[in-house]
Amino acid sequence: MSLKAITIVLGLVWLSIGTAIGQITQRPLVEEQYARYVRITRVELTSRYTIIDMEYKSAYPADLYRLFPNRRLVTNYISIDPRSRLYKPGNTTKKYSFIRAEGIAVEPEQQVVYPGDVVNFRVYYERLDPGIELFDFFEGRNPGQVEFWNFYGVHINNPLRPSAPAQKAPPREEPQDEPPLASTPQPGEAPRTRTTAPVSLKGTVYDASTRRPIPAQLAYADGADTLRLGTSSGNYRMSLAPEQRYALSVSAKGYLSASAAVNPADSTGSAALTKDFYLVPLKEGASITLNNIYFETSKFDLLRESYEELDQLVDMMRSNPSLQVRVEGHTDNLGDFDKNLELSRQRASAVRDYLINKGIASSRVEAKGYGSTRPVAKGTSEQERQRNRRVELVIVKI
Repeated sequence: MSLKAITIVLGLVWLSIGTAIGQITQRPLVEEQYARYVRITRVELTSRYTIIDMEYKSAYPADLYRLFPNRRLVTNYISIDPRSRLYKPGNTTKKYSFIRAEGIAVEPEQQVVYPGDVVNFRVYYERLDPGIELFDFFEGRNPGQVEFWNFYGVHINNPLRPSAPAQKAPPREEPQDEPPLASTPQPGEAPRTRTTAPVSLKGTVYDASTRRPIPAQLAYADGADTLRLGTSSGNYRMSLAPEQRYALSVSAKGYLSASAAVNPADSTGSAALTKDFYLVPLKEGASITLNNIYFETSKFDLLRESYEELDQLVDMMRSNPSLQVRVEGHTDNLGDFDKNLELSRQRASAVRDYLINKGIASSRVEAKGYGSTRPVAKGTSEQERQRNRRVELVIVKI
């Protein structure tokens, strides 16, 4: 055997060993998770799959049957959502989809878990690209689900595979959804851009009255997809792509929903943004500004960007069938007073019509326009005028 052949054989052996080592991660570090009774115990990467081993422990102790003879009162039902997927943090345009599961039911089927039970199961996803050693796991998108199995910042061993000596690796194609890394431009070639690191958004959801953290659900649209996550502690964290803008909605049982527009570019070079939310308890007279309601300029036609928040409002009213609300429209003080008053009324009515078209009884929603008569900001800057152009929701009866 020639020296070149020996070198190639040794290189291939080293490559196979290097591939095997580091492709199984036992008890991976998870930066943030929101489900208390489920954990990731192992992640294995094969040539085709990302295999995640998980463990679910019943929320109830085994001896709870002594207090509750009726088993159904203390029985859990679990399943895995086939729409679940994996993401590289900050790059939600590319997902690694669910393939199959072993040891657990797949929605819409459900699996019974009795007090004291421990369920070990395995879930298969598309193979993460080599070099991705940190990923987010989105399990739950169903808003009716009690607790979402979402994990953020899962650390695994997944190095880039080295090329065998004496073998020239084919040129690597850059993903279309990520700008290529910067390199020295060739003569006549424009400089290439550098991939920007994802931005971490974190914060806490509070009760606006007590200032105490509360369990909540958060949702944001990413293209045609809506991502949802739950937090039982009130604390949350998510990774966002720096070049996108997000409309984030926050809801909790017994509270008015809240929303905010988040622009990761506001981090100004920092790797993290902080955004806390203070939810107003549902009680008569309580009010909240609907921040993500948008209209065509100087018109009352709702833009599609408003639908996410309005649908959250619909869900809240369906969950509270005795709730009655008033939608209030407001404008700034530029232009004709009477026209502004009419525009504010028309915009409030547009929101009311949306709710009614979604099945909310007309008797539960009223609309009023106040024009520029109730400003929240007294200044004349564009930023302050923008605060005065708003739609508010007021609880009339609960």
